[in-house]
Amino acid sequence: YCFNSSEGAPERLAPCVGRASMMKLFRFMERVEAGGDEPVEAGIESSLKYHAGRGVAVVLSDFLTFGDVRRAFNLIFNAGLEVFAVQVLAPAEIDPDLTGDVRLVDSETGGALDVSSAGDLLDLYQEYRVAYEGQLAVLSQQRSGRFVSISSEDRLEWVLFDLFRRRGWLR
Repeated sequence: YCFNSSEGAPERLAPCVGRASMMKLFRFMERVEAGGDEPVEAGIESSLKYHAGRGVAVVLSDFLTFGDVRRAFNLIFNAGLEVFAVQVLAPAEIDPDLTGDVRLVDSETGGALDVSSAGDLLDLYQEYRVAYEGQLAVLSQQRSGRFVSISSEDRLEWVLFDLFRRRGWLR
């Protein structure tokens, strides 16, 4: 399921199994539009209305949401699914290049924040970003799930066939 707005039902890929379905999955993922303003737990809840059975829920998100990630993961776990949380961040979100006085603009909401001495802010930002990744990993693990943070510039082949295999996500 793909949800990125509160309007209408989430975009859905019919259940598929095995290597033969990989191209169908990749084509679905290529059509996904990034962005949106729906809280993650609301999107998960609406997606689970269309779900039946056990399996794995792969949640692709930047997790930079005003939503309740704990509740979202609880909903997935309580539905009998294993949480595979993949945080996808832009290179500028991983390592911002800021100096002097800057105006930060949220690309999804348009909200702005003026910041002085951005260099001092970067150390604090990195500390919070790494701590948040740790919190997401713990939330996943507490629900028998898994977590990884990747860059949007990482090659899909490397993520799927190297990173995920090394971590035991794929066989």
